[in-house]
Amino acid sequence: MIEILSFLKCISDETRLKMLKLLMEGQFCVCQMQEILDKSQSSISQHLAYFKNLDLVDEEHDSKWTYFSINRKKYDYYLSELLSLSTKDLEYMKMKKMKDEIEAIKAENSFEREKNNIMRCCG
Repeated sequence: MIEILSFLKCISDETRLKMLKLLMEGQFCVCQMQEILDKSQSSISQHLAYFKNLDLVDEEHDSKWTYFSINRKKYDYYLSELLSLSTKDLEYMKMKKMKDEIEAIKAENSFEREKNNIMRCCG
């Protein structure tokens, strides 16, 4: 489930979605993606890191350049997992995210109260 959430986060960015579509068309090096997407080298590299973390890109090295393309097997896996999600799974993910956010807020508030020696919640 975590893997699917990471995939959704990855493709929720407009630039990464454009890169995904581009890389599905063939192999491209970073400088080609820079030119096509009108982004800096560092921006392209950072976005590629998301794909690499999910094993979504294949790399082919020649003497001077590294070319990237989509790992179709992994991409198809993520799509099939997304299609198999039930409403119950989606509700679970939503509730898990909300629970994590609540825990983060509680921890932050607790730290602030302790730091400022505040005994009450809103005082």
